[in-house]
Amino acid sequence: MMATGNATAVLRDFKTRISAIATALVSLDGVVLCADVPPGAFVDTFAIMCATVLGAATAANMELRRAPPEFVAIEANDSRTIIAGCGAKGLLVAMVDPTSDRTMVLREVAKFAELLKVN
Repeated sequence: MMATGNATAVLRDFKTRISAIATALVSLDGVVLCADVPPGAFVDTFAIMCATVLGAATAANMELRRAPPEFVAIEANDSRTIIAGCGAKGLLVAMVDPTSDRTMVLREVAKFAELLKVN
């Protein structure tokens, strides 16, 4: 993985490119590696829950002998959250407006997950 300062700059660029509400780089066990979230957010809880969601989706797929998911999308009336694998030991989280271009957001998530790999 790149140095933390560089990861923070890349994460901010990612947030700007997709007009995200929040972004985070998180270890698979839910530790915040870097994040850019609104003031007052409990980023540790956010990170742990995102890791739990991706872990649960992976376990569900494996139970049915399917490949792990590339990403999980959570749709709400006021947001869309994408949680994607980011290397062997991390995940990239982006929360965007529900009206954002889903295809563009997923393309950027894949691109930045590659840049920010946690191995």
